[in-house]
Amino acid sequence: MNAKLILAGALLIAGAANAQKITNQKVGSGIYELVYNDADNSVYVASVGSRTRPGGFLYRLDGSTLAVKDSIALTDTPPFGLTLNKKTQTVYSTNTRSNSVSAVDIKNGKVLANIAPEGEKSHTREAIADEKNNKIYVSDVGRPSRIWVIDGKTQKLEKMIENTGATTTGLAIDESAQKLYATNMGTNKIVVVDLKSAAVIDSFATGGEGSVNLVLDKAANRLFVVSQKSEDVNVIDLKTKSVVKKLAAGKGALGIALDEKRNRLYTANRGDGTVTVIDTKSLTVLQHIKTGGTFPNTIAVNKTDGSIYVTNKGQGKRDEPSYVDPNGDVVTHIKF
Repeated sequence: MNAKLILAGALLIAGAANAQKITNQKVGSGIYELVYNDADNSVYVASVGSRTRPGGFLYRLDGSTLAVKDSIALTDTPPFGLTLNKKTQTVYSTNTRSNSVSAVDIKNGKVLANIAPEGEKSHTREAIADEKNNKIYVSDVGRPSRIWVIDGKTQKLEKMIENTGATTTGLAIDESAQKLYATNMGTNKIVVVDLKSAAVIDSFATGGEGSVNLVLDKAANRLFVVSQKSEDVNVIDLKTKSVVKKLAAGKGALGIALDEKRNRLYTANRGDGTVTVIDTKSLTVLQHIKTGGTFPNTIAVNKTDGSIYVTNKGQGKRDEPSYVDPNGDVVTHIKF
């Protein structure tokens, strides 16, 4: 056998992160994003509902068993995207249908505020928290797009960062440098926003097609960008602003999450029902794991034990409105 192949195989085995246990739990209807809160070992899941199964809930699941422990009604503002400010224990939901953002105090389950610009059309998508400065940034998809800035103290819209590109979707933040990185699906570019001046200061190519989400690897000064059409992850060196590695993900790769402590990167692959596991030290793909759900959508990392949580959207049938996908609206817990 070729010596290079033997070495490559040995390295893959040495770095492998084989899933040891996979647990699935049905949750609500029309589930989208989720976040993990290590303060109470809970997973919070957004549910927008469906035509036959009303939703508009933020569900709380036990982080160990996935048992549904509580639900917070968001009937008038069904939630899609989620982010968590762990310092204030506040979850922010992007409510695409109502063009708003909800702030929810998860300590007592109360909705603190529903935030929206007066008289303006919006398409809220992703949100990310700057815990250091208690600010929340929200992508507002359009041509051009913009980014909302929410003050976490007052729970009010502070300002808009205008003209962030065509179809701004994913967000990643460097709190210490006060920079925000955002993907533009319309141009397959990343824009860099200076948060002090609230202006776009740079842009560069993602290297992929349909670039939708990204994460910042602060220690290595690089970005990982997942692209849905090209079904890959591009590693971008922030010093040179260039792609240094292209890694194959699964079909329809969409969600992305980073575990810096264990040097692991994960993508949720909507098209083939898998999660891709990547070693960020060697920049190699370790494995593709079947979640058991229909459309893996987003991923959250439990940084205490290294396990991950995945939302799996359901498949609908237009000619059968009452159809309920048995493998849809499922949260998957994968332990390694």
